Amino acid sequence: MHVQNVQDKKLETGSSGMAQVNDNTYLAVYDLKNFQKGYRLGLISSYADSITVVPIKVENWVSEGGIPSDLEAISVIPDRPYEFLMTESGNWQGNLGRIFHIKLNIISRSAEVLGVFQLPMIHKNDIGLTGDQYEGIACVKNDDGAYQVILAERGGSSAYPNGLLKWANIDFTTHQINFSEQGKTGIPVAAPGEWSNASSKRDLTDLYIDKNGELWAAASQDLGDSGPFNSIIYKVGNTNSSNNAPFTVFGTLEVYKSLSGYKIEALSGPSIAAPASKFTFGTEDEIYGGTWRPIE
Repeated sequence: MHVQNVQDKKLETGSSGMAQVNDNTYLAVYDLKNFQKGYRLGLISSYADSITVVPIKVENWVSEGGIPSDLEAISVIPDRPYEFLMTESGNWQGNLGRIFHIKLNIISRSAEVLGVFQLPMIHKNDIGLTGDQYEGIACVKNDDGAYQVILAERGGSSAYPNGLLKWANIDFTTHQINFSEQGKTGIPVAAPGEWSNASSKRDLTDLYIDKNGELWAAASQDLGDSGPFNSIIYKVGNTNSSNNAPFTVFGTLEVYKSLSGYKIEALSGPSIAAPASKFTFGTEDEIYGGTWRPIE
C-alpha cells in the first residue's frame, strides 16, 4: 500500500502562497526549509472537470544563501508579464530573509531567478524565538513607473502581537530594496472577527490585490500541527500609486468570509473554470496536507 507523504500532498493541493498567472492558472510556493529536498514552486491549473498541479523547476538559485528556505508568499509584478516576487518568511539565526525575483516559462514548466533582494532583519528568528515572519507580499507600480513592495508580517508572536503591513521601494535593475522609516515601522492590522484564542491568531497570512486595486488579506488561527484551524478573508483597504505608503488601511475591518477547519495561507483571484468565483485560496493544513478551492 502506498502511503502518501507530505510532499505529495503539497504538490497536489497545499501551498504557502499563490499568485495568478492567467485566468485559470496559478503559481504556488511551498515552505520547504533549505535542508529539505523538493520543489519550491508548483503550477496549479483549474478546469471545469479537473485540476492539475505540476512542479516548476528552477536551476539557478543565484544567492549567497543558496536554495530558498521557507517560502511563504508570492506576488505578480504589474506590467512585467510572467515575473513574480516571492519571499522567505524571514531570517534564520541572522541569515537568509530574501525576496526572489523570478520569471516563469509556462511552456517549459521552469523558472529563472533574475535577482535577489535582501530583507533587513528587525527581529531575529532562532530556536525557541519567533522574530520577523512575513506571510504576504504584493507589488504596486507608481505613477512615475517605480515599484513598491508591500510585506505582511503575520503577527501572533511576542515580537509582533498583531499583524503589520510594511512597504519599501524596489529596483529591478540593482535588486536593492529601500525602506523608509515609516515603511519599516509599518501600519498595524488586527484581523476582524471572533477568535477562540487571540494568541494563536495570525492577522495576515496572505495578500491579494484585485482588479479594482482593493487590498485583501487572509487571517488564520493555528493551535498546532493537528489543528483545529480557522480562517477568514477580509478587505484591508485600497492600494494607490503614490510614492508614499502604497495603500490605505480602512478604519473598520469586517469579515468577508469565514472558513472553519482550514488554515489559509494562499489567496488569489477568481478562476474562469468557476465563473461565480471571486477568489481562490490554498491552505497549508500541516499534517493533513492542503486544499485548493474557488469561492464566491
